[in-house]
Amino acid sequence: MKSALEIAMEKTAGAQEGGKLTDEQRTGIADLEKEYQAKIAEQEIMNESKIKALAVQTQGPEFQEQVHALREQLVQERERLEEEKKAKIQAVRDQAS
Repeated sequence: MKSALEIAMEKTAGAQEGGKLTDEQRTGIADLEKEYQAKIAEQEIMNESKIKALAVQTQGPEFQEQVHALREQLVQERERLEEEKKAKIQAVRDQAS
């Protein structure tokens, strides 16, 4: 049974101009997916930890504002990491076999 990642990779491999990906490229892309999934999860955990610490120290509207700001930072960091991941995956795809 194939994972969702493998199915998605096969679909994108067929759609790209260079043809199918090599096993080495597929492995490299899968490694990048895992690496960035872990980085995003780490950022989410750190963000939730900061929110919990704020809950102890701050209350009311000030707390809500700070939580909103932290969540915005998380969204921006996630977008940055996704863009970085895309660039690295494209570099793997562009490598000559």
